[in-house]
Amino acid sequence: MTSASAETWTPGLQQIVDAVAAAMGVDVTVADAGLVRVAGTGPFAAALGEKVPQGCVFEKALSSMTTVVVEDPREAALCFNCRGSARCMETLGMCTPIVMGGRARGVLAIVAFTNEQRDRIRASMASFIAFLEKMAELIATKIAEHRLVIALEERGRELEAVVNHIQQGVVCVDSSGWIRHMNARAAELLRLGGGVPPKGEDFGRIWPDCLLLRCMAKRTSCANTAESYRTPGGAMVRFLSSVSTLLMGDEVIGGVLTFSDLERTHKDVFRAIERETAFTFDDIIGSSPAMLEAKRQALTAAQYDSNILLTGETGTGKELFARAIHNASPRRDYPFISVNCAAIPEALLESELFGYEAGAFTGASKNGKPGKFELANHGTIFLDEIGDMPLFLQAKLLRVTQSMEISRVGGVHSKRIDARIISATNQDLADKVRRNMFRSDLYYRLNVIPVALPPLRERLDDMRVLSQHFVDYYARQSGKTVLGLTEEACQLLKTYDWPGNVRELENVIEYAVNFATGKQIGAAELRARISATAPGWDGRADGGGRVASLRDAVRQFQRQMVLDRIAAHGDDPDARERAAHELGISRATLYRILSHN
Repeated sequence: MTSASAETWTPGLQQIVDAVAAAMGVDVTVADAGLVRVAGTGPFAAALGEKVPQGCVFEKALSSMTTVVVEDPREAALCFNCRGSARCMETLGMCTPIVMGGRARGVLAIVAFTNEQRDRIRASMASFIAFLEKMAELIATKIAEHRLVIALEERGRELEAVVNHIQQGVVCVDSSGWIRHMNARAAELLRLGGGVPPKGEDFGRIWPDCLLLRCMAKRTSCANTAESYRTPGGAMVRFLSSVSTLLMGDEVIGGVLTFSDLERTHKDVFRAIERETAFTFDDIIGSSPAMLEAKRQALTAAQYDSNILLTGETGTGKELFARAIHNASPRRDYPFISVNCAAIPEALLESELFGYEAGAFTGASKNGKPGKFELANHGTIFLDEIGDMPLFLQAKLLRVTQSMEISRVGGVHSKRIDARIISATNQDLADKVRRNMFRSDLYYRLNVIPVALPPLRERLDDMRVLSQHFVDYYARQSGKTVLGLTEEACQLLKTYDWPGNVRELENVIEYAVNFATGKQIGAAELRARISATAPGWDGRADGGGRVASLRDAVRQFQRQMVLDRIAAHGDDPDARERAAHELGISRATLYRILSHN
């Protein structure tokens, strides 16, 4: 049989042909649509794979899709064009098309080689024709079934290849919870040392309290639900699972579980979201000495795991620095989770930070919820406005910083985490410690590496580039052609104290861009906006712009004191560092003092 015949015709065809021959007492042959013999008895058995003679009646049966009977072979008109007629030993022939889908796919024929066989067929011609046509229908049905089985096997192999290729674990069970299919990834996630278990094994023995079996018992399905699994080695791991319970009517016939490592899922989601928006130190605008020193300190601190405390007035960019530190650290591929301790109600802050178990309080999710520390595992958690954290939570946070273990609200077990803590505040935490408003032990835990961010009034050299950045951004946003600030406007900005720092500057520039009538923003537009929020300011840079204050006097005194100490060391290249040491201040503070006007 040719390869084409093997693909087209059903296994067992020869057995059908043998049965027909035995029942009818004649020889039988089958040819495909190309008139190649694919089955046969008697003399036809030796001719399998050969084409029938050109011009024989098989062609007529195929083209007309009707049964053809030749009662007088060699003499009949139908045989005149048959190239095998000279060798033909047949005494009667009868053939009928095998029809599938409205097309003739082959021919089934019975042949008499003796007068006895011929006479028997002639005596019951109608019965033989009916039987032959029924056998052709049977063969067509068997071929269709075989093709369907092949198609299902191919789809099954394709589906299995897909299931084994995906990065989720997949488990299919029957109504009793016995495994029908498990992919290699599922065995890997479940840490089954022996690989994929055989079909028919009880999945409940592997994972007794799994979500799949619980959903099947309740005749429900669920999606993206966190659950725990104890490995054969005793370790607890968390999965994100989805279950489809398979029903036929009201009867459960099986279930499908897909699951993935919860921690890796968090990481992958974070990387997908943050990949295009990752904030780095190159994105922090400013090249003044004070800002460069703050960047240098932060970049150095990023390489290590020690906790960092960012201090600075409101609007100085503490969260931007925290993100830049994270993205410059070895933890950059893991989540950065930000929490504003002042923005979350005190009653909810504990559950937000540490999560809660199912039923921990009224209104709690039935599945529980991971806290920010869990979400930040292997990454960085940023605690903004840490100075506003209630004292009772400070004690719990202290335990976390000491043991790196968290306990959910309503939970009885603790969980180890690995997260770098960056805190930020615009308050004087040391003063709050002295007034017993902030725990001293927590303060020292968080303030391992202090990084002070300079206020805008101490980095006036950055005023022009910051202003131009905001002009460009808001001009694009509004679709206006505003190119920048006039020189007078730039100088005017330097006469203001900027209590709101960069955030206030951005607000002023956005307002000015919206109301700009030309290609440049002038001093008049800025003066009107700043005066509206600072009534005591008149915008003059000759000393009348700012009312003389004790703060100004202190700044000038500090600046002169620093200059005197630097001068005392002459040409020493380390004069500034030595001066900072003698004065008991950091180099960053020294640079800020020097930037005072």
